[in-house]
Amino acid sequence: MREFVTAAKEVAETDDERDDMIEFKVDGVVCFADKTPGDGQLALFMASTSNNSSKNEMIAGTINFFFSVLDDETRTYLAAKLMDRKDLFGLDEIQEIMHDLVEEWSGRPTGRSSASTSSRRPAGRKSTPRTRELSSSDSQSTAS
Repeated sequence: MREFVTAAKEVAETDDERDDMIEFKVDGVVCFADKTPGDGQLALFMASTSNNSSKNEMIAGTINFFFSVLDDETRTYLAAKLMDRKDLFGLDEIQEIMHDLVEEWSGRPTGRSSASTSSRRPAGRKSTPRTRELSSSDSQSTAS
């Protein structure tokens, strides 16, 4: 009978998979998320966060989707942080990371927060903040 061995293949795939992932840090630990989520993942996420979903369903759907796009080590690390009552990592941080991931997936990164900094930086010049353009104090100080 013919035998198929996948252990060596799994190790090689794990190394290759990280090349095709988004890298970010949480409390100094390098974490990895899929560069491109699958259509099924996105469909379930959108369904769970639709207007017809309760707040609890939206939270659960977001967390389920979030964990589905992480590699195994990252998933284990962040789940342990969430389960630790003394650790301040929580839903706000997940929301920040998700925001950054969605920007990466859409090809429209706008910058990084300190909680979820990626090792990759967006290319190009930073745009002038919108609040700077709308500030009335700037025009008053120029006139004096």
